[in-house]
Amino acid sequence: MKNYKFIALILAMGAVFFSFMQDFHASTTKVEYENGTLKLTAKFFTSDLETAVGANVSSKDSFDSKAKSYSNSNLVVKVNGSTVPLTYVGSQTNDKSTRLYLKADNVKDIKEIEIKNSMLINNFADQQNLVTFDINGVRKSFTAKKGSDSGKVTF
Repeated sequence: MKNYKFIALILAMGAVFFSFMQDFHASTTKVEYENGTLKLTAKFFTSDLETAVGANVSSKDSFDSKAKSYSNSNLVVKVNGSTVPLTYVGSQTNDKSTRLYLKADNVKDIKEIEIKNSMLINNFADQQNLVTFDINGVRKSFTAKKGSDSGKVTF
């Protein structure tokens, strides 16, 4: 009986330990330009994204519907000072991460891009969103975080 209590104690301590393991909140957003289309790929810890979106990835249709709405309110892209509409393409979950795919068509002659990326910032005070651009062979980046969720790069 003593061994069972010891094992239960070890399991409980392990559960507490693992629940605190992910105290780092970050995402990456890659912005690429190809043939007049901006392609955005945003990668998150799945559990963080599920919290922010309010849906579980196992319920694909519900998750994608809510992720589309969430990303439309938290990702804003301006090219040369004009807002470009983003189209939600879909999501993909692998192990502990989920990627959201978005695009903007008919984008031409990029001189500057400004992005507001407030994804997960309202959910996690320490959230950092690294945004990397690869436009016409030039690579630039910035980090969006609470109090500074936008960045502008020129090409």
